[in-house]
Amino acid sequence: MLIQFCRLAFACTLLVLPALASASTPLTLDEALGAILLHNPEMASARQYRAIAAAEVRVAGARPNPEISISLGNWQSRTSATGRGEAGQLGLSQLVELPAVRASRTRAAQYGVSAADFNADWVRVDVGYDARVAFSDLLKRQEDGRLAAENLALLTAILSRVRSRVAVGEAPRLELVRAESEVLVARTAAESANLQIEEARGLLRRLAGNALPPQFEAIGSLPALPVLPEFSMLQQKLLDANPRLKALNAEYDRMRARVDHERALRTPQPTINLMQAQDPETRQTLVGVGFPLPLWNRREGQIALAQSNADLALTQIDAQRAQLLRELDAAYARASIMQRQVQTFESGLLTSADAALKVAEAAWRFGERGFLEVLDAQRTLRSVRRDYNQARFERHAAWMALERLQGKDPFGKDNL
Repeated sequence: MLIQFCRLAFACTLLVLPALASASTPLTLDEALGAILLHNPEMASARQYRAIAAAEVRVAGARPNPEISISLGNWQSRTSATGRGEAGQLGLSQLVELPAVRASRTRAAQYGVSAADFNADWVRVDVGYDARVAFSDLLKRQEDGRLAAENLALLTAILSRVRSRVAVGEAPRLELVRAESEVLVARTAAESANLQIEEARGLLRRLAGNALPPQFEAIGSLPALPVLPEFSMLQQKLLDANPRLKALNAEYDRMRARVDHERALRTPQPTINLMQAQDPETRQTLVGVGFPLPLWNRREGQIALAQSNADLALTQIDAQRAQLLRELDAAYARASIMQRQVQTFESGLLTSADAALKVAEAAWRFGERGFLEVLDAQRTLRSVRRDYNQARFERHAAWMALERLQGKDPFGKDNL
């Protein structure tokens, strides 16, 4: 009785598990990108840096405040011993900024806004294409999981037939042992595929700031890709539109503006002073101009530091350009290789592997071939399907790398 109850409970569990798995929320690529656009923390930080840069423009445009000074004291007459009272002095001073100082400081802050804008575009492109690749990876892993489940179901059915043949003496027991081991391997592969699916979902959740549903299933398929354009065309688009290079160029312009600012500060800036002094006998009103004397500090160190930062920014531009061109070479070569591999699979390799399995199964059922040949054919078909699925994903990932390097908006409707 207990054994029958356990069998009934196990059967009910098998019926409930697919229902629970089907309760996952369907998620399209557009929905995932929309959630990432709203909730991604890296993009939110980039927007805050842009707000900080805009505030720095306001700081750079602010004019220096005037200074007021008040002095009070006792007054003693020099002609009369009894002549005493109070004396006071009121002073007002205003620093007059030279136009070159103010213009260079404002220009540096404005270049900072441009750099922040391009950095925000850079983060947007990186996060968007990371999301597209992660979504495609989830589609691939879901397909791998489906293939692993089909393989497990097929091997389980074969195991049942092998048991029947071994029971009636039509097949040796070695075939049963081999079939049981193959089912065990297939079950392990199916569990591993499910684990990889959860890992891919976790990456999408992180990119979306945990705003996606707890359980979701990617809906869609990898898009058809156009023919690869000429490498020289992609190279020129990269040099013209890549947001990383634009951000570094804006940073270089900001460093150059800081050099101009430090050089402009070498010219003494005047301070206009207005002073009024009063005592019981006299009142004086004085107007004067003060200049700092550049005797000890002529800002050689500040100018050299600003120039070194500008030189460093220029070096970073050259290094980044070389790095991006290397990435473009690798992505273009990978896309070309994956395109040829996909064409090889689609030109007949998949059909041949599937036909070989059907022939081996039919021959085994009629006793013309052994069970080991069926397993070999099944293993070959599984390997071909898995490699084809991987090649399609790698081709799509390489194409996404090319789109990323060109700085195309990953959230645009016209994107693949």
